Amino acid sequence: MAGIDDLEYRILRRTSEVHEAWPIEAAGYPSDEAASLEGMLYRYHNAPHLFFGAFTSSGSIAGYVMSTQSAPPLVTHDSMGTHDLQGTVVCVHSVCVAPEWQRKGLATRLLKLYVESIREYNKEAEVRITRLALLSHKYLLSLYEGAGFTTIGVSSVEHGSEHWYDCVLDL
Repeated sequence: MAGIDDLEYRILRRTSEVHEAWPIEAAGYPSDEAASLEGMLYRYHNAPHLFFGAFTSSGSIAGYVMSTQSAPPLVTHDSMGTHDLQGTVVCVHSVCVAPEWQRKGLATRLLKLYVESIREYNKEAEVRITRLALLSHKYLLSLYEGAGFTTIGVSSVEHGSEHWYDCVLDL
């Protein structure tokens, strides 16, 4: 198997790539936390510049980051199902890696390159992104902190059966 340095990192280009990403979402999250295919398609159609993936040389998706823009400074339950073109906060809804690519550093690489892509986007954006925000389970906090995020504390958002923590990265 190729390594993470052999992958192509880019914004998703086609709806079919979202369809290919959905099984990774379904396998990567408990059913009460995973986005539906319809939810992923909504995010892609409304915020295509915020759907970033890692692709193998054969074109299959190895992992992705999926987000929308919002006005509130932290992820809210409402921000999970909407996209605000005037929002200055990118709400990261999913960081997901295919099982065969897990534990190889791909999630960290995706997050760091995603932050770079947002900085590049800001150079020409009408509405400048000032912050990335996400929700994390406790056992994943070190992943996000290693990618530059700061843990704020326990989130007020209830989604699924476990507690969430607010994490942010100010640009």
